[in-house]
Amino acid sequence: MILRPTFQFPTPSGPTNRRRPFLRLIGAAVAALVLSTRPAFAADVVSATPVRVGNVIDGHVHPSVCVARNGDVLAVYNKQGGGGKELLLSRSIDGGRTWSASQPIPGIDHCSIYPGSLTTLSTGRIVLQWSCYRSEGEKLWRQPQFCTSDDDGRTWSNVREIPLPDLTNYSCLRHPLLELAPNRWVLPLYDRTIVFNPETFRVEPFGDERRHGLVPIVKTSQGTFLSGAPVASAAMPISTPVNVVRGLRSVDRGRTWQALHALPTFGVAGYDLTVLRNGWIVLTSIVYGVGQDGEWAYELSVSRDDGRTWESDRAVTLYNPGRRIAGRGWPRTVQLDDETLGTLFYDLDAIQPGGPGVFFIRTPIRALDVSVPSSDKSGG
Repeated sequence: MILRPTFQFPTPSGPTNRRRPFLRLIGAAVAALVLSTRPAFAADVVSATPVRVGNVIDGHVHPSVCVARNGDVLAVYNKQGGGGKELLLSRSIDGGRTWSASQPIPGIDHCSIYPGSLTTLSTGRIVLQWSCYRSEGEKLWRQPQFCTSDDDGRTWSNVREIPLPDLTNYSCLRHPLLELAPNRWVLPLYDRTIVFNPETFRVEPFGDERRHGLVPIVKTSQGTFLSGAPVASAAMPISTPVNVVRGLRSVDRGRTWQALHALPTFGVAGYDLTVLRNGWIVLTSIVYGVGQDGEWAYELSVSRDDGRTWESDRAVTLYNPGRRIAGRGWPRTVQLDDETLGTLFYDLDAIQPGGPGVFFIRTPIRALDVSVPSSDKSGG
């Protein structure tokens, strides 16, 4: 039997770490158990050291990432709190190897922030979206807002609200919008899936009007729509899942959908879908504990046939610190160039070197190619 290898980062040393050696041993054992319970694949580890993008404290850090038209990589995240005071932007001009000091996005006022997403449109315009927590007496809701940049994220438009009727406490999103046209955006909000026109501010139903939930929806190179929906139609308010589909696929622009029965467990932080220039679709997923709550590792797997099938038995382990990943890391993956992927996530572990932070890992696309020996699959 081929043992499934795992990549573990060095355990931090020092007085603080020595206070919890037993818990660290348990964490490492659980992480190894989680990965060993799935099919083995010899070349499934990316030996890349995460680069620290910025320091954070706690709460809904929930980072987003995009690649600007000029090649800069932008990361936006919340530093602290269940509702943050500001969204911070960090920039990398060298493919995620180094990052600038973070700066707040201007113009966000009177908003307790729930982070959203970054999207680079076909025109090069960047859309930043988030929601503001609101309350009035016992009524709670979130108000989606957005701003745009036409200069690779160096300046931003005025903040605008997305006019939605009957706002709920689930009126938020965490994944990039799906661009049907420069002025027609599919927004996969938690409580509804809609098409929004940023010029007229009109809102209309998307496709067959089902509710996909807080999931990614992407268009493949062949024009197929893929949805990360775990169920056929998301219940609201949230309830026990019924009619589980583990992903949906549409070849008629969302008018009808076919169940994939292929994507993994959809936990609190879900997963991400990234369409590559070569036509592949990459799934960034979370390995959850066996009998343990929380996230223990992140993985990449691929579909090479327009989303029909997925190589989940040959997933590449992207990040496994040998302990529970503190917080809900919300990993997000983008294509940096023809040879490289980059994944952004956060880890609130206080004992890791430098403490809680947002991190970025570069992954060679060849790591997803089963024909390449494992010795050639290191990160760069």
